[in-house]
Amino acid sequence: MTEPVDNFSIHGNSIKEVYDIPMSAINRPFQSALDRSKVDEMKQKLNDPDHDLELTPIDVHHVHYKDEDYYFLMGACHRYTAHKELDKSTIRAKLIKTPPSVINTYLGASSPFKS
Repeated sequence: MTEPVDNFSIHGNSIKEVYDIPMSAINRPFQSALDRSKVDEMKQKLNDPDHDLELTPIDVHHVHYKDEDYYFLMGACHRYTAHKELDKSTIRAKLIKTPPSVINTYLGASSPFKS
């Protein structure tokens, strides 16, 4: 028998540290199609202190490049949108150390880390 998995994330499951990342620092290079019912459900949880920590922290790609920090969010569109619509200043996140070359692969010519 398998036990249910709570707060599981593919990239950040082995990372234990969770940070409050400023929403304004996060780069979202891709737009996503949203399921409004999911966003609304997450907004309800965020407004309820007994349930706000039930949402899995988002996985944010952290790139340190030329003495600056960059934060990229490739997924978690529903959690991100719920926070944004509630005008939250921060979001709980696990930081995935990512080299600039990986971001270059995802973003191509629009990457800020051009060689």
